[in-house]
Amino acid sequence: MAELPEPPAVDVAQALAPDHFWGRLREALTTVPEHARTPPPTARVGAVLVLVEETEAGPAVVLTRRRRDLRSHPGQLSFPGGRREPGETVERSALREAREEVGLDADSVEVVGIGPVFYIPPSRFWVAPVLARWVRPHQLAENPWEVDAILRIPLARLLDPARWRHTPLSLEGSTWAWQLDEDLLWGATAAVISVLLDTAVPGWHGGRAPAELGEDRAVRPWEHVPSTQRRPRLEGELPTLARDEVPHVTAAEVRAVRAWLDDHGVGPAARAEQAGRAAAHAVRRLLGLPLTETSVTVLAGPSSNGRAGLVAARLLATAGAEVDVRTVGPPRDPASVEVLRSAGVAVTAVTGVPPGVGAGPGEVVVDAMLGVGARPPLADLPETTARWLRRHDVPVVALELPSGMDPDHGLRGPAITADVTVALGLPLAGLGAPITHAYVGDLYLADLGVPAAAWAAAGCTPPASSPFARGPLVRLTVPDGAGDAGTPDQAVAGH
Repeated sequence: MAELPEPPAVDVAQALAPDHFWGRLREALTTVPEHARTPPPTARVGAVLVLVEETEAGPAVVLTRRRRDLRSHPGQLSFPGGRREPGETVERSALREAREEVGLDADSVEVVGIGPVFYIPPSRFWVAPVLARWVRPHQLAENPWEVDAILRIPLARLLDPARWRHTPLSLEGSTWAWQLDEDLLWGATAAVISVLLDTAVPGWHGGRAPAELGEDRAVRPWEHVPSTQRRPRLEGELPTLARDEVPHVTAAEVRAVRAWLDDHGVGPAARAEQAGRAAAHAVRRLLGLPLTETSVTVLAGPSSNGRAGLVAARLLATAGAEVDVRTVGPPRDPASVEVLRSAGVAVTAVTGVPPGVGAGPGEVVVDAMLGVGARPPLADLPETTARWLRRHDVPVVALELPSGMDPDHGLRGPAITADVTVALGLPLAGLGAPITHAYVGDLYLADLGVPAAAWAAAGCTPPASSPFARGPLVRLTVPDGAGDAGTPDQAVAGH
């Protein structure tokens, strides 16, 4: 490895002395505005207990090592915590989860305060960290269904530069991680720890940014996430294929296929009808209810995907769903917007100023904002819309690819997290890497009626036999799919 960073040029002993340590933390929490420590009201909310015990080695945080056979975050170090139940405060939720996971007596702790909430893709949780001082320590006990071990990590141990690592965040730099013997502390838990250290021991890293540690100290634990097979999200029996049985295509090949279709009389309007019908069909199967009992929000961008989204909106409204459309930029096909308005469908334009995207979404959202022509990172109106969407706990059907994802290279920054992605004709190359699977969700392939000759003309070798021989919508399965642990974008601050 490269030369170790210099130890922090701060008085660690003084910084970690109880009176100084707790004084700084209490003072910092008083400066957190109410809105910054309050999760969005309609979001998926979790609470974690940042439990600090005073030991002979100084203040130590209590962490759990999750069981390695869990589907969510297997084997990771985490704070005790979980999903907030209806009617709970985040403080009560954190204490309840700590009791369930490690047997903590709530009367043994002093709740100091709530830190700033943050958003975690792709699990789509808003997490509220609850800081607590363990004033009467007692014996803890692992819940064998969730917890493999309970660890007490002295903060002074995390100040040892030999343990410093970083996890790359694609376009957004890196975040801190720590190698703790056999365990790696990373992700959302490490993000909270780094804020704790920044507050209690200012300058602990000597002004060094995580990425400056160098490539030999970069860790990518999502590359080693245990394989899990996702359950189907769409109702009913559908044919399945392994993803490796179909070729994945580049954005350039898709554009070449579209040019071939244009030359042969299959224009953008015809392709939008096929793609929009596939999206509407996926929504119908996802909800598993008569459409007359449902509401759907379609996010339509200034792209061919946006045009298909407008078709999906028309078809869903015709079938009885309550549909509203948010146009994220000038529509590619203004005539389709006029058809929707004439049919009584609400169509509103997203703006860059409040109220921005507008009211909350329906029971399901169709992401038809961006397609193969877009490149990360999200910006302008799509970014505004993505930030709005993460405040609402609703399922998402993405058309072609989740907005924010690179069609050729996959995850390159913040992206929409989809429950279902409907690929068109053949899946994009960017959907192939395991790191993207948690953002793509359950992947389906829709038949657009693209002849094999069109793919061949674009330089892509088509499958030996049509993937649509058994139906126009096919589920693509993968043996090495990553769960919600498999992502580098683990913590996004603020609303």
